[in-house]
This record gives sequence, C-alpha cells and structure tokens, in this order.
Amino acid sequence: MATNAPRVTVVIPNWNGRQHLPRCLDSLAAQTYKDFEMIVVDNASTDTSVEWVREHHPEVHILQREDNGGFSKAVNTGIRAARGRYVALLNNDTIADSLWLATLVRTLEDRATYHFAASKMLLLDKPGRLNAAGDVYVLSRLLGKNRGFGKPASTYATIERVLGACAGAALYRRELFDAVGMFDEDFFLMSEDTDFNLRCLIADKRCLYVPAAEVHHKLRASVGTNPTREMMCLAIRNEALVAAKDLPASVLILAPLWWPYRFMRQSLPLNKTLMLLHLKSTRLRLKAEFDGIRLGLAKRADVWSRKAIGTLEILRWLLKGSGPA
Repeated sequence: MATNAPRVTVVIPNWNGRQHLPRCLDSLAAQTYKDFEMIVVDNASTDTSVEWVREHHPEVHILQREDNGGFSKAVNTGIRAARGRYVALLNNDTIADSLWLATLVRTLEDRATYHFAASKMLLLDKPGRLNAAGDVYVLSRLLGKNRGFGKPASTYATIERVLGACAGAALYRRELFDAVGMFDEDFFLMSEDTDFNLRCLIADKRCLYVPAAEVHHKLRASVGTNPTREMMCLAIRNEALVAAKDLPASVLILAPLWWPYRFMRQSLPLNKTLMLLHLKSTRLRLKAEFDGIRLGLAKRADVWSRKAIGTLEILRWLLKGSGPA
C-alpha cells in the first residue's frame, strides 16, 4: 500500500440516485475525520448522477460500470479499487453524522479483536426510530433482520457485539475481505449482507455495534416501495440461498420443518398488497425457493472450509444475535 494512501475508503454504490447524492456526499464532506477517499460506483445510471458528482464533488472518484450489477457487484468494484486500510460502505440515500467516520475508525483501532463495525442507522422520516442497530438472524423464519427496527433509538445506546452489520452503513478492515471473500455477486440485491455476516461468524470474524456512529437512512429509497413479482422472488431466492449456504448442517437438516411456517408467513404478510402478490405467485415462489437452495448448496463447501469456531458457538450467536462487547 502506498505511503500516501488514505486510511479509509468510503464506497457508495449508486443507481439512478441523483436525488439522494447531494445530501449523502455533503454529509461526507462535513466529516470531522479527513483521512479518507470517496468512491462512487455507478451501476450504469440513466439519470444525471455521474455528471452531477463530477461538477459538484470533483474530489470523488467515480467508477462507472457498464451494467446494473446490483449492490454486490457495485461494492465489490469499489472494494477492489480501495486504497484505504479500512473500507466503509454507505448507501447513497443516507446522511452521515459529522462524527460518523471518526467514531467508527477510533472504535476499531481501539478494539483489535473486532473486524467490522455496524452503525446506528436511524429512519430519516421517523426521527428517533431505528432502522438498524446491527443485524441478526431469525432462525424460525430463515432470514436476516435489522436489529431493533422501528424501536426507539434510545433503547440501543450500548456498544455491543452483534452478529453482523447492515452493509448500508458499516466499516470493515480491508483484510477481512481477504479472509472471508467479497460480497457474493449472485445475490444482486437483498440478503447479501446477511450472507456476508454469517460467513464472518463461521470464520470467527467479529462485528461491533457502535451507537455513537449515527447515519440517517431514507428506507427503501433505492429499492422502491412498490413490490413486484421479480423483487419478491429475488428476496425469497436469496433467503433460501443464505440458509442452504451458511447454516450449520445440524440446523439445515431441520430446515424442512421450518419451511412450511416460512411459506405461510410469506403468504400472509400484514401488507395487503404483498399478500395478494404472494397468493397469486405460489408457483414462482416455490421455484425461487428451490433455485436458492440449489445455488446455496453449490457454494456451501467453500464457506465451511473457513470454519474457525465450534458449531455450538455459531448456534449461540445465531440464536441470541448480540451480547457484551
């Protein structure tokens, strides 16, 4: 690494996010911590994102992809180009507190046994309410979940070890990607950070939740709020892929007992629009499940070849999700 390289690289994936970029990049320009570079990875946007960044933030490095490869391909492109000892991932629809980066860097530098750090992500349109205080895994539903979603932020004010981080606002030691691999590009979008978090757990790489590192997030601004069959099937496929790829064999053997419950929960969501969409798409949902299982099983051997802790310890963190730092 060159001696003049910045200590941190902030990677921001973007796809037609022109309306979000001003507040996001302005909040990074206002950081008290200055030893960092910014990379915007553009997924073949058709709006004026790239032109706006070049005009208003010429200090930002822009990497333009030829196609929309989704979140994983975008952040992997940025990580490979990063010069920093740390890599921060940040959604384009976020606003970072001015102390955000300084707090994350200081925390990881003070705690050598931790390999990545989760921010306190707050809902932009619901002040004082959480988007995520790290991520957990719900075994009964076979899916990853933002810890504390919708709850008062004040109830998650303690620094803790957590299962993993929401990749929308997190800091990683650069060598972590050498140890466990990059984000899996087969996910395209959704659950890729759940997969990464579980792979880190298996490899005994630890995540710390840092409540003083705050980011406000405009929830689902990039994905959109209107469900489609394609997005629904992608979510189902990716959740099944994570389970088949990353869960211990002892859990995976029992998974068929959970799958009917999971299928019913998908069929009867609280949102009426989603319920109708799910009920009309049973065949597609089943295909998505089996596609995910098949793909996950094909990747399983590589993940578990990196196992560095006992299965009981993995199960303990899957069940409890968080604990004292």
